[in-house]
Amino acid sequence: MNELKSVAKLNEAFANRKDELYAEKDAGKKVFGLFCTFVPTELIHASGSVPVGLCGGKDSTIPSAEEDLPRNLCPLIKSSYGFKKDKACPYFEAADIVVGETTCDGKKKMFEKMEEMARMHVMHLPHFRDEASRKLWVDEVIKFKELIEEFTGNEITDEKLAEAIALENKERELFYKIYELRANIPTPITGKDALSFFQKSFLLDIHDRIEILSELVVELEERVAKGEGFTGKRILIAGCPMTAGNTKIVDLVEEVGGIVVGEETCTGTRKFENYVEGNTIEDLANRYFKINCAVAYKNDKRIDRIKELVKEQKVDGVVYYTLQFCHDFNIEGVLVEDALKEAGIPIIRVETDYSESDKEQIKTRLEAFVEMI
Repeated sequence: MNELKSVAKLNEAFANRKDELYAEKDAGKKVFGLFCTFVPTELIHASGSVPVGLCGGKDSTIPSAEEDLPRNLCPLIKSSYGFKKDKACPYFEAADIVVGETTCDGKKKMFEKMEEMARMHVMHLPHFRDEASRKLWVDEVIKFKELIEEFTGNEITDEKLAEAIALENKERELFYKIYELRANIPTPITGKDALSFFQKSFLLDIHDRIEILSELVVELEERVAKGEGFTGKRILIAGCPMTAGNTKIVDLVEEVGGIVVGEETCTGTRKFENYVEGNTIEDLANRYFKINCAVAYKNDKRIDRIKELVKEQKVDGVVYYTLQFCHDFNIEGVLVEDALKEAGIPIIRVETDYSESDKEQIKTRLEAFVEMI
């Protein structure tokens, strides 16, 4: 089977992104550093500014973070903080402002400490899914728009916002298509390669992302037409985000004979699902309000979506993945496990960090799970 040319193009774009980003910065554009998929990047694009994801997927910066933060804290939070403290992430260093959100208590309090090193704006994300919370979130998005305009000196016009919405909806359309193609048997792309597209696309310019993803779709369609692809027990990974640098669980699943055909994560479906339906600020806010994160109280819609993905992707079993000390996803994992078992869907829960110390233990568990299903 021929290698995907779009993978090579993705890697090349990723290798050039640092220089490209600093060139945009030198040209006078403001750079907004982001942690989370809840941040409405359409507003940043509409202001003529640059959104870019921030580092947080490696354990190399955790020791310095633990000089300031508790050890019994989510590794993603510690890694992110350590990257900024060590000045080890070019995207952090390029960012004129860092946008956080109250998705969990650990991140929320870490942002208070990070304010000593970076200019911050933290968005208040409501954890209920009622009408009052939706209105609160619309107000937060309006405040974010006003902050961007004041910070950049650029007005976000209705026309520019509509253009930005259309652009990001185009990218979402491509990711939807990739998921449709991955549902084929055999699936035309490995989980490892698919994850690479999700992780690195969070860091690239959106025009480059759309071009590369468009090429990937064509290549996957060609493989499907030829009946080419990858087989094995089909696995859906659900749970915590897998930030760039963190491929541990996907690697292990595919080492033991599984093939990852979907990710119900922030580096998966939660990043692209639901189009912005309309061109107003409220339309934009409504799309982001629908994101099914474990932060939400009474999160039945997320459980229903996992069940739907199992059917859509023809999944044999679910690996529910949580980072250590991520209480939201870990506790919700109990509810997800109960619901999937009741529906007759095989599931295994895996809690881990960024280190290599537990890889063999997890590999043994995953190997038994894949054989069992």
